[in-house]
Amino acid sequence: MFECLILGDSIGVGIAKEINARYARQCDVTAVERATTDQILAWRKPRKIYGASIFAIGSNDEISAALAAKLSRLRQSITTRRVIWLLPYSRERAYLVNSVAVRFGDETLDLMRFRSKDHVHPISYRDISKVLLARP
Repeated sequence: MFECLILGDSIGVGIAKEINARYARQCDVTAVERATTDQILAWRKPRKIYGASIFAIGSNDEISAALAAKLSRLRQSITTRRVIWLLPYSRERAYLVNSVAVRFGDETLDLMRFRSKDHVHPISYRDISKVLLARP
C-alpha cells in the first residue's frame, strides 16, 4: 500500500485538507499552524516507510546556517522514497530550503508560482494540490 505524509506548518495544514479531500488513500498529516523547524524536530517521528512526503517547512524560521543543518537533520529522520519540498514565498527561505532539497536529490514546488495576499500563504491550496496530485 502507498503511504504518504504531509509534514510542516500552516501551509502543510492547508495542503493536507485539499489533498485528503481528493485522494482516496488519506495521507498522514503532521502539521500545525506556525510550526518552526525546531518544533517539528521535537515531534515524534512516524515509524512508517512513506512512498511520498510533502514538506511545508521553513516559512516560520529565522534564516541562518543552523536552519540548513536542522532541515537536513529533519530530512534524514523521515523514511521516505520521495520528498517534495514546498519552497516558501520568502526568497531567502526558499533558497535555503532548496539547497537542502538539492543535497538530498529531492523535488521542489515553488509557492511563488501561486498567488498570495500575505506573501506567506497561498490564496488557493486547491491549485497547489492539483499540481502535486498531477505529478507522476
